[in-house]
Amino acid sequence: MVKDKKERLKELLAKQKQKELMEEEKREYETVLKKVNELFPTTDSKEDVEILSKEDSKKITDELFDEFPFGANGIEWTLMFYKTIFSNFVDYEGALAELVIKNHKVNNEICYIIDLYSQHVIKTKLIKIIHRVEEVRNWDRYIYSPQMKLVIEFPSNDIAVGWKK
Repeated sequence: MVKDKKERLKELLAKQKQKELMEEEKREYETVLKKVNELFPTTDSKEDVEILSKEDSKKITDELFDEFPFGANGIEWTLMFYKTIFSNFVDYEGALAELVIKNHKVNNEICYIIDLYSQHVIKTKLIKIIHRVEEVRNWDRYIYSPQMKLVIEFPSNDIAVGWKK
């Protein structure tokens, strides 16, 4: 009889813990959704901007870390052969668009916004990010395009762009 009560209590505690985890995930997702709506306020369709699951987000983040040389403070730019770093004092939005379009045939390339403090990655088209780079820009975010082997990082007040051929 006592064993049944203990087992029942364990089951109830496990259910409560599961419910709390689900609520926490829902809050995290709502936070990311709020960020997406702030970054891309005029987006109508889910196809334009998508929030990936935790599992898919982890795969994309791992792929980014495997593809480029990361150190303690972000990408090790001295190890990157193809790179450009824009100062905050130039028209970096136009320069970034020109660099990417000139070196990479930008059509509908998929791109990811990876925020190292969020468990969800945002998936959209690179051209949307280029047009909203000022809003997307944050020191702990990376823009990653696996098709083009391109990464954008925002160290200090600069914008660093690197790619592999």
